[in-house]
Amino acid sequence: MLIISCHADTGFSSHALTHLPGGIVEGHLDNFSGVYSVMKAYFSGRLTADHLRIELTYGEEKGLIGAYELAKTIKPTDVVLVVDVTGTPTKKDIVVEKCKNPAMQSYLKTAFEELSYDLYANCPDPISDCDETDAYSPVTPYTCFLGIPCEGGDYNAGMVRCTLKTLDAVAEAICRLNAAFPQFCKDHNLPLR
Repeated sequence: MLIISCHADTGFSSHALTHLPGGIVEGHLDNFSGVYSVMKAYFSGRLTADHLRIELTYGEEKGLIGAYELAKTIKPTDVVLVVDVTGTPTKKDIVVEKCKNPAMQSYLKTAFEELSYDLYANCPDPISDCDETDAYSPVTPYTCFLGIPCEGGDYNAGMVRCTLKTLDAVAEAICRLNAAFPQFCKDHNLPLR
């Protein structure tokens, strides 16, 4: 099973979003930006496989409680992709973090051909290195973090910026990972569901 995990709660009591020149948006992006990218992929019509499960979790700001609940339903052969913002400095559209497993790295490299991304085995985000992958990685080695690059400060504390291009790139990445998933399972002797 391919599981997309994205926390849908925020740490803000009010929310704002401003469209700036050059396709830049500024606002309270943690984690409305992740939800937007996941839902853009969902409504694209390209995720019509029964090997896919999308989970919008809660409690990210309260000890990842939604992620830990979801972790109880995950099998060791499941693949879990966490979608959220990242403060990791980059010039790329996507930052993949906490991707230690060589099979996962190969899966992403194959699916992301021609996409603009950075790939890290660890988490170089200077703002936070704690996220939902911490709840899932003890259950399955097939997990990683798909980060939407943000600039302009602490995304947990206030308004930051990202580009509409990066939001679209993450949605595209999700669609490509879904399309490549059956072959990944075949290549690594994993069940599709």
